[in-house]
Amino acid sequence: MAANLGAFRPSRGMTLSSQIVAQIRDALFAGDLKTGDVLGSEADLAKLFGVSRMSVRDALRSLEAMGIVDIRMGAKGGATIAAGSGDRFADSLAIQLKLIGVTREEILQARAGIESMTVAMATMRGTADDIDRIRQVLVEAEKHLDNPEKSAILGEEFHMAIAQATRNEVLIGQLRAMREVLMPPAQWPDHDQAQKMLDVHLELFRFIESGDAAAARDAMVEHVKHWITA
Repeated sequence: MAANLGAFRPSRGMTLSSQIVAQIRDALFAGDLKTGDVLGSEADLAKLFGVSRMSVRDALRSLEAMGIVDIRMGAKGGATIAAGSGDRFADSLAIQLKLIGVTREEILQARAGIESMTVAMATMRGTADDIDRIRQVLVEAEKHLDNPEKSAILGEEFHMAIAQATRNEVLIGQLRAMREVLMPPAQWPDHDQAQKMLDVHLELFRFIESGDAAAARDAMVEHVKHWITA
């Protein structure tokens, strides 16, 4: 049985499939649909909307591409509202940022604000396991000061470990997306640059470990400002 989506509201200027997509999307944002809700088979939805199965099929393909529905094939198959994915959110955001042509400076300006909030939240919310995870990234970074690519990757992992300690999926997703757009960097760090980056990260870690959110926030702002002017 298809989910209760209310009466179909056809309008001019849109294909039937795009109208179905819009109505299901609107129902999701209105809270009428949630993860796991069964929309039904093509036949169910064609009957519900009073349209051809071809229109429903096109709509379901679009909804699946958008990550809104999962489709199972077979006699007992059909469409259900999908579970959310932080990775998919980050990937979609990264793609759109790349397509609209954001500059490195724009990304870094945004990161300055986001990461100052992130490190303060991580300082207040981080568990012992979170602190240990951040520490381990720093230990690895110290081992790879002469490996430019590895140093850059571990530098980003340090920032992501902080973000994960916030337990805030919006912040985590945004930083994952920004990391994707910025990698690889314009220039891999040499040994001296990698050491300077590690020193700053160690200072940030000390503030996080000691629970000094204000100092951690201020240090992060200065750290990201350095990226913008570098």
